[in-house]
Amino acid sequence: MVLRILISSKLKTLFFIGLSSLIFGCTPNVISSDPGQPSVETNDRQDGQSDTPLARVQYKLAAKYQGEPQHYHLLKAARLAIAEQDYLLALAISENLKLSPYPKIQAQNKLILLQAYIATEQQQNLQLLLKNTELEQVDVDDRAAFLWFSSQYFSQEQRHLAASRNLLLLADYANSQADFPQYMALLWQNLTALTDSQLLTLQTKPNRASSSWLALADLSRRHIGQPAQLQAAYADWQRRNPWMAKTEAMPEAVQQLLLLQPFQPRKIAVLLPLKGQFRQHALAIQYGILAAASQTNTSQIVFIDSEQSPEQLLLQLTSEQTDFVIGPLLKNQVDAISQLEQWTWPTLFLNSQDLAIPSRPNQFFFALSMEDEAQQTALLFQQKDYQQPVVISAANNISLRMQQQFAQSWQQLGHPAPQLYQFNDKSDLEALINQLLETGQSNARVKQIDNLVSDKMHSDTHSRLDIDAIYLIADPVQTQLFKPFVDVSVNETAPKLPIYASSRSHSTSLDRTEQRDLNGLTFTEMPWMLPLKTNPALRDEYQQLFQSQDESLQRLFAMGFDAYRLIGSLRQQQQLTSIVFPGLTGQLRLHANGSIVRQLSWARYHNNRLIAVQEP
Repeated sequence: MVLRILISSKLKTLFFIGLSSLIFGCTPNVISSDPGQPSVETNDRQDGQSDTPLARVQYKLAAKYQGEPQHYHLLKAARLAIAEQDYLLALAISENLKLSPYPKIQAQNKLILLQAYIATEQQQNLQLLLKNTELEQVDVDDRAAFLWFSSQYFSQEQRHLAASRNLLLLADYANSQADFPQYMALLWQNLTALTDSQLLTLQTKPNRASSSWLALADLSRRHIGQPAQLQAAYADWQRRNPWMAKTEAMPEAVQQLLLLQPFQPRKIAVLLPLKGQFRQHALAIQYGILAAASQTNTSQIVFIDSEQSPEQLLLQLTSEQTDFVIGPLLKNQVDAISQLEQWTWPTLFLNSQDLAIPSRPNQFFFALSMEDEAQQTALLFQQKDYQQPVVISAANNISLRMQQQFAQSWQQLGHPAPQLYQFNDKSDLEALINQLLETGQSNARVKQIDNLVSDKMHSDTHSRLDIDAIYLIADPVQTQLFKPFVDVSVNETAPKLPIYASSRSHSTSLDRTEQRDLNGLTFTEMPWMLPLKTNPALRDEYQQLFQSQDESLQRLFAMGFDAYRLIGSLRQQQQLTSIVFPGLTGQLRLHANGSIVRQLSWARYHNNRLIAVQEP
């Protein structure tokens, strides 16, 4: 059983104070300069009859020593407590040993602190420890274990970059694979979950083993869905890296990746509304599909108007001898077709799944879901240990859906319901900020004091300090109103209030002045919509064809491009859920129910321009 300990608990504080009196204030009966020499008198287990846990025996034994020897015995007690799952005792001892004046004690205490914090779910203390501890501060004999346990924690928190970085450092230790049998599997799981840019950051001055793993991760992405090329690239990798494990000793996920046969359709049918009000949307997707197909030229593509009955579509697909279907796009058509028993083709639908309908084999659902962004932001806030986030949303259907998704995800992560606010217009927005930050109450108090004294006094407006992050769900115009409002409402001496937004807040048409007003704003966005080096050849081709295409159509172009390229990876992603497909619309994972889940890029306005950022 894992004991949950609240940092603010009075009981825990008293326990720590009591323990401190033993560690730093007791007068020992036995004085020894040798920390390895116990007192025979205090070992109440030597007759084999005592049921007292070894950690508690060792803890009492420490009272017979003083100075550094006493601290060594307390370290031993803490290690035994971890082994015996007496996490409260281990936590109490290690917390007090943080005050030890002996550098060797502090170095050996780091690993115990880490294990105790993880076991008792001390999130804030755990994050501070990992943030402020350099590996050189950990005892040499404990460094491998420190890297391993911290990697497990980062992986569980879906902080795949931090986990990968520590696991690659662990590769330097000779016995890492013997000491931690799950090492290779955990490393591969985290490497395959990284974005391309994150993978690139790990390639700065890597050691030999790290270079080998990074090269394997890279080739697995470049050749996903291309079994012949993947096998050839892997064989070449083995020749170049003979020190790496043989295939049969590699993680099971690597072995499966080499064996799985992807979808390789000869003819692909694309169902889109080629006539009517959604024609422009369909054409944008069509152009994206054709752009992706032109890079491989391995399948024949036929475009079919989806504005037909399901029965007509069945007949047409059969006559075309279709192997794979992309589409349809419209939600009502997706819901109708996905339930047809006669629909046997593997299909990538271009809309979300009706979760009330059981998923069927080889049916996949790809949508530019705004809810994915809200869920991603909730996870980021969890990783940053925010406790009091506020979600402010425009009062429209899409924004309110995102707000509810954030609240649901936040509560599923174990937090109380966040504060939710909505606004309709500029006046609502200004009033909401005053209400939220309580600046109106501050101004009223200043005015009241001015009325009581004869000499007028200067006082800055004070704002609430309990809010630690704001998530704004609004369009670009509303965001440009909101950000300056908050900037002038927060007291200059108060901690900077981080503001996050969704892709709904971003516009590629903002000038430098407008970007200046948004400095400090961080938001999610698909890679294709950011001024980054995302497929430069494709971008040049796109700019020549569509110089002034609407931003919503640009997103649909990227969706069409990804939809075609996803076909080759879907079967692997079905079996290997950690695999991430790097797309123009984001890093794409396949959920067990067949839905494609997007992880978007993070960007921030900084010094009047837009930059990419790694979060967390």
